[in-house]
Amino acid sequence: MMAGYGRSGSSWIPWLDRVGPLPFRVVLLDHRGTGESARTWRPYTMATLADDAAEVLGDARAIVVGDSMGGMVAQHLALRHPHRVAGLVLSASSAGGGAISPEFLRSLPITVAAALSKDVRVWRKCDRLLVHETADPELLAPLRAVQRQEPYSRLNSLLQAIAMSAHRTARRLGAVHVPVELIVGAGDRVLSPRNSRVLAERLPDARLTVLPDTGHAIAFERPMEIRHAVRRLVARSGL
Repeated sequence: MMAGYGRSGSSWIPWLDRVGPLPFRVVLLDHRGTGESARTWRPYTMATLADDAAEVLGDARAIVVGDSMGGMVAQHLALRHPHRVAGLVLSASSAGGGAISPEFLRSLPITVAAALSKDVRVWRKCDRLLVHETADPELLAPLRAVQRQEPYSRLNSLLQAIAMSAHRTARRLGAVHVPVELIVGAGDRVLSPRNSRVLAERLPDARLTVLPDTGHAIAFERPMEIRHAVRRLVARSGL
């Protein structure tokens, strides 16, 4: 399981608490610069993070769940290390260079401030943008509780943002020959649902689920949908 921007693998723990026991071995990956992974001073790419993930997997073959930025890393993992990937769940993600919502662009000042701040109170100002406009931002309180307990690096936030800005996979996705489940909120105000439609068009074996009344934070707004997607993928991949 690969987390989104600025988050470690521990950010999946509230999701695991919500969906209950799973009949799988679950690996929560800390991207470099987050959680217990090593810090770096040098720029890196989404491909670098994918290579890191391949090192963690070793000889194992896994269903890879990627949320937002984590879904970008998952795409590179499938392209660069296809024998490590049995299937993909891409939640609220993008092939890069796609549609950023106007609302998100207008909110960039506070988004940048949150990325550079160690103050959870500043992060919480972004919570309204991450959930559907009718949802309670307190849904993200468990995530913020996890983040309070972890070290935070302004530099890593910047390096991740730079890496995401260079992410482009659309022209290469035809080489991904594993089943893919795509999930996106119809009311995603960070990455437009159009991004997931592009993924659905470019991936040879992809199924797209658009969730009504749901924003960007699917793992917190509609946690069971990710579990359902994993189960569908297990059936489709024959694992």
